Amino acid sequence: MTLPPVRKVRPRELKGFLLNPHKGCETFQHFNGDALFVAGSGVCHEVGPTDFPERLFEGVTPGYLPSSVSYCRWFWDAVEPEEGRYDFTAIERAIETAAARGQTLHVRLMPHGSPSQPPLPKWYVAKYPTVERERFNAKYRMAVHDGPEYLAKWGGLITEFARQFDGDPRLECVDMSYLGAWGEGDGECSDAGIDRMTSVYRQAHRKTPVVAMIGGHQMAAGLRSGMGWRCDSCDDLGLWGEPAMGPQGRWNHLYDSYPWSVAKAGAADVWKTAPVVFEPGSTMRKGYECGFDLDFIIRQDLKYHGSLISFKSYEIPEPWREKLLAFCNDLGYRFVLRQFKFDARVKAGEPIEWGAWIENVGVAPIYRQYAFAVRVSQASRVHVQRAPDDVRKWLPGDAVLSGKVTLPDGFRPGSAMIHVALVDLATGVPKVRFASEGADADGWCAMDNIELY
Repeated sequence: MTLPPVRKVRPRELKGFLLNPHKGCETFQHFNGDALFVAGSGVCHEVGPTDFPERLFEGVTPGYLPSSVSYCRWFWDAVEPEEGRYDFTAIERAIETAAARGQTLHVRLMPHGSPSQPPLPKWYVAKYPTVERERFNAKYRMAVHDGPEYLAKWGGLITEFARQFDGDPRLECVDMSYLGAWGEGDGECSDAGIDRMTSVYRQAHRKTPVVAMIGGHQMAAGLRSGMGWRCDSCDDLGLWGEPAMGPQGRWNHLYDSYPWSVAKAGAADVWKTAPVVFEPGSTMRKGYECGFDLDFIIRQDLKYHGSLISFKSYEIPEPWREKLLAFCNDLGYRFVLRQFKFDARVKAGEPIEWGAWIENVGVAPIYRQYAFAVRVSQASRVHVQRAPDDVRKWLPGDAVLSGKVTLPDGFRPGSAMIHVALVDLATGVPKVRFASEGADADGWCAMDNIELY
């Protein structure tokens, strides 16, 4: 029987949920296997973890979703307890814990919280200009955001954090957050002051992605510098409005804020080069009990081409769990290996020519570089060759690539097997899985045999 000159392999698309890095559901102030927060318990979930107990659950925590990213945030007083003395011990342990649980770490540092939460550091209030603000009928101190003192001290913290962690492959991304409570923008600062602080973040983080808060000049400045953006209250169809107005008249973020903010900032295409991140305004149970239209919320969030969402590590209502799992499956990238073709017979010493068609059926690219690798194995002999293609450019739609593999000495006439995978640049280990059948436990996708003669 004469073999065709080119062999084509067309793997079946993998259906259902696929856990991959850098996308989908985030745990919040927790890690895979931790217990969830209990609604109404009074636990302040804004305070970042400082203790790291052993995991309670080997699989997915009951009531939550699979996760490859942990989102943690710490207040200023916890990481700089004395002026100029930085203590990132908790963050270091969080990075280690996340890695041990199969996650990367998404970080936010915050100047202070609401009146019931950690304030500005005492050393800052005692020495540098602040203003009095009121929130929830309680007074608290806020930094003068335009002042050179705040730029120097908060900017110094951000710079030192980046000096230690920027580019760490275990670090997923960093929030740009410096205005008001939780750093979410509720504070006064001139456009020039925002530009100066944005420059600090941008210059400090040369490798790790940074995401700016949605809305206003802080969003626009962040996007101009190449940042992504985050959308808090991405589920809001009336969480805080006047109930008497009813769902059609009540102010909410999805109708009255986000479409306008995205359009004004020119953010519609930012997702092509930088990540978009979501967070609900409350627990998903509150939205469920309010009767929010989950299908509408999901459609709105997907149109922004998001990659990550934190459900705040509260139990997700069982009636919503399946839809939210599918939503997380659709977030970010999803690479389907549609076809791989290669020379069926190759003479010793001649290159094996190959071509691949990969379809990204997700809503965004991947923002971390990996390599498409072709592995040829024969008995104990293994040769792996990486393609130079930049996988970060694989936007939703088709990616086609081709290359040649030249086998080293030692391969003999006879049959050899070809596998492909997306591998980590540093380790060469498959890290991102194709949404295609045929992968082994290590992540290599079996193609077919090639005849060497």
